[in-house]
Amino acid sequence: MKINMKVAFIIAILIHAIILAVLLLRINLDKPSRPNLGKGDIMHATFVPPAKGKETGKASAKKSAPEPTVVIEDPKVKEEALKREQQAKELKQRMEQKKLEEQKKQADLALKKKKIEEEKKKLEEQKKKEEELKKKLEEEKKQKAEEEKKKKLEEQKKLEEKKKLEEQKKLEEQKKKAEAEKKKLEEKKKQEELAKKKAEAAAKAKAQAEAKAKAQADSLEDDILGTADGDEKNGQGLGSGGSGGEAGYGDKVRGLIEQNWRIDPSMNGKRVVVTIKIDNNGMVTSQNCQGDEKVCASALESIVNVGMFPKPPSSCPECSNIKISMTPKL
Repeated sequence: MKINMKVAFIIAILIHAIILAVLLLRINLDKPSRPNLGKGDIMHATFVPPAKGKETGKASAKKSAPEPTVVIEDPKVKEEALKREQQAKELKQRMEQKKLEEQKKQADLALKKKKIEEEKKKLEEQKKKEEELKKKLEEEKKQKAEEEKKKKLEEQKKLEEKKKLEEQKKLEEQKKKAEAEKKKLEEKKKQEELAKKKAEAAAKAKAQAEAKAKAQADSLEDDILGTADGDEKNGQGLGSGGSGGEAGYGDKVRGLIEQNWRIDPSMNGKRVVVTIKIDNNGMVTSQNCQGDEKVCASALESIVNVGMFPKPPSSCPECSNIKISMTPKL
């Protein structure tokens, strides 16, 4: 058990006081031996002189002079007292030495304790620093992990956006390619239609050229094939309905119209009467049709497709007005 330094000091003082008290009591309680007067013992006497008054002062009342005190000391007693005094002194020295040693010991203990406390405090501070460092490292590690996670998410987001943009770009390219293909097909179709129209135009021109050639060939037979009155039913020799026209001009007009006439089964047997007016150059200046609407439309279209007819004979003014009866037959 550890004893406080102050308490130990008080206990030491008490022990010293008790020892001194015992020694003093022992010295005073010992009964001195009676001296042997006249037996060779040495006697010691102390003379105490009377008190003197002041020279300038008044004379004081005379007092009886004190009798001299005679102390008779026994050498043995004195030796014993000296011995005890020496022992007490030595004891006191030992006690003081012990006290000093105890103080030194307590000081060493206090210093050691202080050192231990300082070491403990130092260890606690070091431990605290280590904990703070550990906490700081954990926080940095956590922060770094969060930053890495955030960075990873951002990179993933960028990759997804990049992928999305690439897919969108790919779709746009596919759409563009499809539009280009569509445009190409449309262009091809357009070219085909143009080629078809060109072929049709060439065929039409050829047909017109053939019709023209045929008309020129047939013009040599006008006097033989036509009649002045004409026949409205079959369209031969039709003029204006009067007399005096060159025979066969109506057949030429009718033949050209029939070459360019497009009919279908729904028109079969539906009779129409077409009236046209041709100028001196063979151009149609007016046209009219009576009968089924669809057949009339087809007949008038065939007249447009012919474009130019042979010039009417100069000797037949009434040939400029042609009236033809047409009946589709399939």
